[in-house]
Amino acid sequence: MFVIASIIAFSKILGIQLKSVNKLDETRRQHHIQLHQVTAIMRKVHIYSALPVLLLMIFFAVTGILLNHPELEMGEVDNKMSEIQLPDWAGEMPDWPQNYGSHSLVLLQWLDKEHDIRGVDFSIEWDDYDQLLIVDLTGPNGSTVIEVFFADNLIAVDNRQLSTIAMLNNLHRAKHVSGFWRAVSDLSAVCMLLFCISGFWLVVVNRLERVPANISMVMGGGIFIFALYLMH
Repeated sequence: MFVIASIIAFSKILGIQLKSVNKLDETRRQHHIQLHQVTAIMRKVHIYSALPVLLLMIFFAVTGILLNHPELEMGEVDNKMSEIQLPDWAGEMPDWPQNYGSHSLVLLQWLDKEHDIRGVDFSIEWDDYDQLLIVDLTGPNGSTVIEVFFADNLIAVDNRQLSTIAMLNNLHRAKHVSGFWRAVSDLSAVCMLLFCISGFWLVVVNRLERVPANISMVMGGGIFIFALYLMH
């Protein structure tokens, strides 16, 4: 009887252990499936976050090198001065000294439409002594100073056109750019973040590449932190 009871008890213990092992194996299998699903999503994120902004990543990389080495800048500033006859309707607009802000916007629209003179940012000043209107237009490609001489019915235009490399550098720095370009830059930054995060995930789950990848990350992070320390 004792032997039979021992066999029964041992069978129960063995059955419990087998159930525990099976349950553990099922948990590991579910975890492995979930990890595989997340990795598959990260792989797609890694690919499709880079493709829409591939040219922008190349652009920011190349212009970043050019900004670090201003001696590599090619091209010269092109200065052009011209004169335009002030239209009669502009000279006849009432109370320029008091309403030069709103009147100037109408004149700028005319200059944009008729003479392709435009800018992203602008400032407007009125010189009471000379009865002179001064408008400064700036953009990533250069700047234009407009002086309106009402006594002579004349508009003097001084245009400063930057080189292509300088214009691209200004785009990189978001200097005097439109809201559309800022939105594109922000979107590209978000895509680059997703590209980096998903790439880090793909390296972490790859056991064969985990050690050399961690070494590279630590080295790069160390160089970055050391460079920041040298700035102080």
